[in-house]
Amino acid sequence: MDACPSYLHRLARVLMPRERLALCGVALRYGASGVVVRRLPGGRACYSGLYRCGDFWRCPSCRVTLGIRRARQIETALRAHVDAGGSALLATYTVPHARDESLPVVLARLADTWRRYAKSALRDVLGRHYVGSVRALEVVHGANGWHPHYHALVFVASGLPYLTPVAVALAERWSQVAGADWRAGVRRVAHDGVAAVARYLTMDGVAGASYEVASPAAKVPAGRSYPELLYDYARYRSSSDAALIYEYAAALHGVHHLTISPRLRRSYDFVDPASGWSEITDDDVLALLNSGEWLSILNAGEDKNLLDEFSRRC
Repeated sequence: MDACPSYLHRLARVLMPRERLALCGVALRYGASGVVVRRLPGGRACYSGLYRCGDFWRCPSCRVTLGIRRARQIETALRAHVDAGGSALLATYTVPHARDESLPVVLARLADTWRRYAKSALRDVLGRHYVGSVRALEVVHGANGWHPHYHALVFVASGLPYLTPVAVALAERWSQVAGADWRAGVRRVAHDGVAAVARYLTMDGVAGASYEVASPAAKVPAGRSYPELLYDYARYRSSSDAALIYEYAAALHGVHHLTISPRLRRSYDFVDPASGWSEITDDDVLALLNSGEWLSILNAGEDKNLLDEFSRRC
């Protein structure tokens, strides 16, 4: 069975027909008279002129596009910071949770713990060397219930000679704030691991798993991500999986996936990654489809096959 984003997106449309994602990649963008088949920089073909919902949490297609773009932004900022003599720490923060607790309850506990931790711990431990942080929320479901956690990339200014004691101190402070023996995993970002860290923060457990496995201090979280829940539902049609998908979709509506410190936003280019989706150059255009032609392709279920054919020609 095909588990690509387009297949999962079609399944999500069936499960959530009244959400924006149901029109994403299908309906024409407002003001568009047709669909453009265009060439991407890597040579692959794609459609332009279609509505994009930009829903990272629920839309399997937009989460991939936004994840890639956000990874590039983080990589550019982190590489510039490291090249200028700075350093960074990658930390994973989670809180105790029970199997029968709902996702909103655990999310609220995690957010409250972070607020109390960030209010004092980061600046207390790092002092004037604290530059800012990029925090990503990841949510999986496992044998012990919902397991939301933060991956935080902490930018550290130059002049701090020993990061290992700092990492230990930050982990201990999280345990104190969380009120349990629940330490954060904190480790230094290697100079040659910038790209892997950027993917890890944005691609929630898929591309990021390679970085986790490569790090001896890391541990891949046990649990199923949203795409994996969708895929399992497609295979088994389990009502419990469907209930988890609906709970996930409702709890994360309007929640930020990525939170960036104001100082980092001012220092680096963190523009909205959804901007510029409609930009097309003449050289990139492979074909033009009017609204009638696009509707016929959709009704015949040939939209993916058409893209594959154009990709082979590129």
